[in-house]
Amino acid sequence: MSRDPHALIAFLEARADWTFGYGAEPRTHDCARFFSAGVAAVTGVAPLDRFAGRWTTELGAARVLRRAGGLDAAVSRIMTEIPITLAQRGDGGLTSGDALVLIEGETVVGLSERGYYRLPRHALLKAWTIA
Repeated sequence: MSRDPHALIAFLEARADWTFGYGAEPRTHDCARFFSAGVAAVTGVAPLDRFAGRWTTELGAARVLRRAGGLDAAVSRIMTEIPITLAQRGDGGLTSGDALVLIEGETVVGLSERGYYRLPRHALLKAWTIA
């Protein structure tokens, strides 16, 4: 598998005006779909696509994740956990509050209802990559 770390920049720019949403409306994404698409932009593999289309509301997303053992457990079954210090641009991470984020470098980028937010890398609790 080849990685294109610069593709994350293009991905973030292309989706900067998207809105937060759980449904299938065009130009919307929730944190799981954002995470999966961002990893796919860099690696060509969309790790959370197996969950795509399984919810259209926040309650539905919570239900699917609860059945999968929680967000951390669900992602850990699909991706390979790595030490945070080894995470590269385009890998994924988890911060407090069960927030999925993409690793940019010394910062991570996540998605909220108000758009992107960034945190320092040390905010990561866990990191994953595509093996």
